Amino acid sequence: MLIPSRTQCMELLGQFDMPQHIRNHSLLVAEVALLLAARLNQNSSGLDLRLIEAAALLHDVGKMTSLKTGENHAVLGAQMIEGIVAPAVARIVEEHISLDSSQVAGPVTESLIVNYSDKRVRHDQVVLLEERYHDLIERYAKAPSHVQFLRHKLDLCFALERTIFSHLTIEPRGPEIMGITIDRIKGA
Repeated sequence: MLIPSRTQCMELLGQFDMPQHIRNHSLLVAEVALLLAARLNQNSSGLDLRLIEAAALLHDVGKMTSLKTGENHAVLGAQMIEGIVAPAVARIVEEHISLDSSQVAGPVTESLIVNYSDKRVRHDQVVLLEERYHDLIERYAKAPSHVQFLRHKLDLCFALERTIFSHLTIEPRGPEIMGITIDRIKGA
């Protein structure tokens, strides 16, 4: 099993009847992730760009099914592509919503890049972490414990952001990231 190309990933999303809005989200996540990884590689990070691109494009492959079944979309997505793509891709898909304090200090891995990049894209727009988590809290927090959980995850993401950007000459609010749009990706 190989790491699928961008075209193969988009074909897979089509096979799984992924709606266009989730495809657009995944395209943006992939672009943010590739930008960060390429910049980190300029500092000898040795990140696998093909792995990052494939995992970012496929990270939400289980989203639509999970909305119907109530299953964890990351675990479900990994199961859906298991045996179709390289195990490393499925592992990152499974890990893309998991983050704990032991990871945020680094080293920065392909999985952490995809995880962080996903948190920078709300629907089909690159946003700051605060905006993304505000949206998550509004849509999903049904109890005070949910709000507390998401605020803790936001703190972890901020710590990861500091780790990632400590190796870069660009800023989280910089035009390099904030300027990534779906129209630019699609060449419109």
